[in-house]
Amino acid sequence: MLETRTLQLFSGLTEQEKDGLLKGGRVRSFPRGEMLFFHGEPVTHFYMILEGNVQLFRENQDGDEKTIHVLKAGQTLCESEILDACRNHRAHGKAVSDVKVMEFPLQWLKQSSRECSTFALNLLSLIAAQAHMAEVEAEHQATMSAPQLVACFLQRLCVLYDFDPKGFDLPYSKTLIASRLGMELETFSRTLAKLKEHGLTVEGTHVKISDLARIEHYVCGMCSISEECTTHQMLEKKAHGRTKRPTTL
Repeated sequence: MLETRTLQLFSGLTEQEKDGLLKGGRVRSFPRGEMLFFHGEPVTHFYMILEGNVQLFRENQDGDEKTIHVLKAGQTLCESEILDACRNHRAHGKAVSDVKVMEFPLQWLKQSSRECSTFALNLLSLIAAQAHMAEVEAEHQATMSAPQLVACFLQRLCVLYDFDPKGFDLPYSKTLIASRLGMELETFSRTLAKLKEHGLTVEGTHVKISDLARIEHYVCGMCSISEECTTHQMLEKKAHGRTKRPTTL
């Protein structure tokens, strides 16, 4: 289980400050498939994910799930909703696997931000990074082909979960990944076959990046932040055997 003290949110804080902040939370467990919260419900808590994956999603008129995000250990939930004018959850939150979170009351986040400037700056940095990533993803949806979108996402998974690009297993289902990318599962499956010629193969749930330079050229050439992209930089380091994974991308 993740050690909460290592989270970016607590960067720069003394051990005493961390102790004081963490006293306000409690650990909760959610078995696979259980809901953490529902769209439209009042936001009452802030969450730090300690173990497992959480899906944020909405349902369309046909009842199909449309995934907004899949979050992992080390990431957080509900901070932007608490700090903006939205008082209700904008999406459902569901445990993709068995999940453990540290749960804090809504007022804890606001009070901690007022009382600790370092914590407040870390929180602002976290929210700014999320907003930036949302802008990048919107650009990708507008400019990239389906195979490029999939290849970019699989590279991000490789870095985020500290996988070996020479071979790793998907951390969750293809159905969930397709939903996260806004694709039908059939489209996603057809797209995977097209990536082999660009140095990336997927057999079942196993992914192998056999030619990192080729797949990066195929994907990153369409991205406006390719030179500053964390995923791009970390994969380059992985290729040379020197890397330490970030907690978020």
